[in-house]
Amino acid sequence: MIDSTDIVIIGSGGLGAATAYYLAKRGTHRIALLERLAIGSQTSPRAAGMVNCLRKSDLMIELIKRAVAGIRQFSAETGQPLDWVQSGSLKVARRPEDAEVIQEDIQRGRRHGLDVEALSLGAAHRLNPFLQTTEVAAVMRIGDDMYFNPAQLAVGFARAAQANGAVLLPNTAVTGILIADGKVSGVDTTAGRIHAPIVVDAAGAWTRQVAEASGIRIPLVTTAQQLFVTEPVPDARADLPMVRIMDAAVYMRPCDGGLLWGVYEENPRFFDMHDFDANFDIKDLSLDAEVLWHYARDVAAQLPVLLQAGVREHRGGLPTMTADGQHIVGPSTAVRGFYFASGCNVAGLSIAPALGEMLAAWIVDGAPPVDLAPLAPDRFGTGPWPDDELMRQAAWQYRHFYGAR
Repeated sequence: MIDSTDIVIIGSGGLGAATAYYLAKRGTHRIALLERLAIGSQTSPRAAGMVNCLRKSDLMIELIKRAVAGIRQFSAETGQPLDWVQSGSLKVARRPEDAEVIQEDIQRGRRHGLDVEALSLGAAHRLNPFLQTTEVAAVMRIGDDMYFNPAQLAVGFARAAQANGAVLLPNTAVTGILIADGKVSGVDTTAGRIHAPIVVDAAGAWTRQVAEASGIRIPLVTTAQQLFVTEPVPDARADLPMVRIMDAAVYMRPCDGGLLWGVYEENPRFFDMHDFDANFDIKDLSLDAEVLWHYARDVAAQLPVLLQAGVREHRGGLPTMTADGQHIVGPSTAVRGFYFASGCNVAGLSIAPALGEMLAAWIVDGAPPVDLAPLAPDRFGTGPWPDDELMRQAAWQYRHFYGAR
């Protein structure tokens, strides 16, 4: 255990571990990465590991392109393993209004130099024979999209941070934030007090609780997300393009000889992490398989394989959602020295290499190399934010992640 450092990072998921790595790589500060359980063990390894390059804003496309470069270079740069496949993806519209969104997506993607095109229904089926085009209005291909092993990213960043001098403190829960004269001075933990002038709240599902411990209210909600990994399926090649069905918000990709698939359902479950005991582990989260089967039946005409393949693994995590569907990254204006790296909005792991690098530059240099004002914590104002309205807006963002109208 240490009693002082320059920067404490709370949470070793993708965002926290990436921030720790890029800070440690600079070699200018002492870094401590704290985790209440095992390093990189909570929501990050339970994610789908899909990279969607065609985001809804210019800023997010720029950031995800940086993240893709980071994923490609990950092993060479960090010395840690990361298995990834640039399979591309098929975005499928079943309704005319979503076909219009696809046309807008193609125009935006081309402005940013992405490999995008509209496909005939026959061409889409030939690219991924598991996709049947019954009742499909339009399909686009995004050639830049990829997927990776989600279990490797956060742990890999954390180990690389340690190799660059960072201290990893697993099984060390933060119980309070120390503040003096409006500035951070350290944290209290279950293993003792650590003095530090900079604290990063990257606590994932516990972000809000950590922030409230320092008197900061941040409008995000913890949300249940779950998926299936199937038994091996004949012809489920690793290079088959991923499939996203817009209005159903169902996604599917190859995974270890089978298929990984899930959904952003219409009525997600939200949680107050105060309701869980101190030893709660996300692997013990109660899941509901019927949610997945309901949506498999919804897309049975397009992806009949989802109802046919046996289930090898049912897993879930607790991502955080914001009212506007954007991440929360940057310094708090309420407490000096307090930073956020949270609000993953079911896409935090894939963009972690970019956001971790941006936040490290922000802390060390005083500003990120890209203007992240749209992600600033203070964009929400001072509140209050009624939880029912926050959950209503967060549920809408969750359900419409693929841009369906």
